Amino acid sequence: MSDGIKMNGRTRSKRFWIILVSVIIGVPVFVILVLLMVILIKAAVISTPQCNIGILNNANTAGVADDNILARAERLAGALRIETVSYDANNQNKSEFVVLRNYLETSFPLIHASDFVERHIVNDYSLLYKVSGSEPGKLPYLLTSHMDVVPAPPANWKYPPFGGNIVDGEIWGRGAIDDKGGVMAIMEALEYWLSQGARPKRTFYIGFGHDEEIGGHRGAFHIAIKLKSLGVNKLDFVMDEGLFITDKILPGVSKRAALIGVSEKGYLDLKLEVTGKLQHASYPPNESPIGILGRAVGKIEQRKQPVYFGTGPEADTFHYVASSTDYGIRIFYANMWIFGSLMASFMVKDPLQSTVVRTSTGLTMFNSGIKDNIIPEVATALVNHRVHPGQTIEQVIQEDRISISDGKVKISVESRIDPHPVSPFGPDALVFQTISTSVYQTYDNIVVAPCKAFLKMKYRPLEFKFQAYSLPRRTRFTTWNSATKCTASSRQK
Repeated sequence: MSDGIKMNGRTRSKRFWIILVSVIIGVPVFVILVLLMVILIKAAVISTPQCNIGILNNANTAGVADDNILARAERLAGALRIETVSYDANNQNKSEFVVLRNYLETSFPLIHASDFVERHIVNDYSLLYKVSGSEPGKLPYLLTSHMDVVPAPPANWKYPPFGGNIVDGEIWGRGAIDDKGGVMAIMEALEYWLSQGARPKRTFYIGFGHDEEIGGHRGAFHIAIKLKSLGVNKLDFVMDEGLFITDKILPGVSKRAALIGVSEKGYLDLKLEVTGKLQHASYPPNESPIGILGRAVGKIEQRKQPVYFGTGPEADTFHYVASSTDYGIRIFYANMWIFGSLMASFMVKDPLQSTVVRTSTGLTMFNSGIKDNIIPEVATALVNHRVHPGQTIEQVIQEDRISISDGKVKISVESRIDPHPVSPFGPDALVFQTISTSVYQTYDNIVVAPCKAFLKMKYRPLEFKFQAYSLPRRTRFTTWNSATKCTASSRQK
């Protein structure tokens, strides 16, 4: 009897352990199988989000002939020959902006003769156009580009940077992409529209600043003031220079990808300063201002800012292009909810891709010393951050303080612009879908995706509340709009 009880007890104990081990092994295996099924199914069914809004898909390119394309290319090349260079805040080729203004007048006669187009010269050199719609009442919008360019040392160019050369279908010149191409594309589109006898229903504005490359305080700032003086206290949206129509930039994407900027990084210039004692180099101190500051900037450069992948629109970029990849890559792109950290770990290894997932850090200036045998009293450095939308400027500064960990280094803010909020995108976002539809009308074998602009211009007309979008531009630059194409390109060496 007792032997039977012992046997039953052992049997029950054995069953218990079998069940326990089965649960311990089986539950994780079941969860893994379910996850694997979800991952594979999502990869199989994912598609680019489609427009849910009734946007007209009636592009008419019947009047776009090869001679018109060449004429547009020649006009852009002509604008590139005008040296509207911004060197610094007190050094610009200002007379060249007058030359460019006159060039726009002669190149686009219908715009400047139209009864419903008004041109305003702002702060002597910037331009603001008002295109009055036939049905007033809706909020106006603003199209912007800038007319100035940065210096271009000729030695770095295959063709003269201000030569405006057209070679093998490519336009060479400073500003072809940043950003006279944008200026000319907007004007070409409006001129073509007017040539067809068309008039917009909604009023909109076109703003061309003359000092974006040095801050925009004399251009964009005054354009904002002018808009307010015209009674414009709110804009529906702004379209500015942005990202690109890329080819084989995103790994595994078989189509060209048109990237529409729906957010921009913030901008932060920090000044680091160390003060010591002026001494002769024959009896140097244990720590000099240069040595202390050198260690500080080295630490900032080595200890990168945190990764914020997924807190901006970058994860959505992969979601939009996933269906244009082969199945192996699609498994990752379609399942950022589980592979996001893995993706970010790969992206941070590439200098360019790293700027997408985190705040970038650039050491731009280091100043100290008055003589070769004198230990200087002061050493200063400038650090430039382009701030990820998922991070605040205060958090960036705190990360730098942690990296430096030295109270002798004083940190002060030289200039700052908070990261731009993410503008609406998706199937029901009217403005995003309008741009997207235009791209699909113009190009074949392409996919459109939202993205974050890597660069941040130093000033925006922030008096207004608006959604901001940036137009995709070709890496081999192409002027485009919903009705016209220009296939000439531009590249720098």
